[in-house]
Amino acid sequence: MPSATDEALAAGLIGGDARAFDQLVRRWRDRVVDLAALLLNDRHLAEDVGQEVFVRLYNKPAAYDPSRPFAAWILTVTRNLCFDSRRRERTRSKYHRRAVEDRRFGPNPAERPPESAATAEAEARLRQAIAALPEPFREAYVLCAVRGFSYEEAANVSGCGVKTISTRLARARKRLVERMSRWL
Repeated sequence: MPSATDEALAAGLIGGDARAFDQLVRRWRDRVVDLAALLLNDRHLAEDVGQEVFVRLYNKPAAYDPSRPFAAWILTVTRNLCFDSRRRERTRSKYHRRAVEDRRFGPNPAERPPESAATAEAEARLRQAIAALPEPFREAYVLCAVRGFSYEEAANVSGCGVKTISTRLARARKRLVERMSRWL
């Protein structure tokens, strides 16, 4: 079964083949978590999202539409769960901020140690700049520029047109150049 396509494995999972699920997890775990980490800018949340993606696949394999490529389906589920996670995090942080302001308590901000290498500092600044992009621009940038998806693949995952992806990617690059030029 190692040479089976993702679509064939998904069909096997729908039919109750537990080995198909294991194979899909092995094939997709790293890609799902990496995409989530890039969209969320938080590795721990990304791992939670990755776990939720596979829990959903296991519990409801029939949710996969065999008329679509499996890659587009699993990455769309990942993207949607990232958006849900970000929404929950915004709500949680809003209430936490209010509690800190109202009661004047909370953790003391720890000083961050200086970066030891220029490349690590530049990478951190680039990650910050990517995280600061508006959600649609960040998504297009991560899918195309970081993950290497074609515009068609990114459009399929994002649920929008190829031209929209192209425009969002161009605007994301422009904003990144503007932001990063301060540090160059």
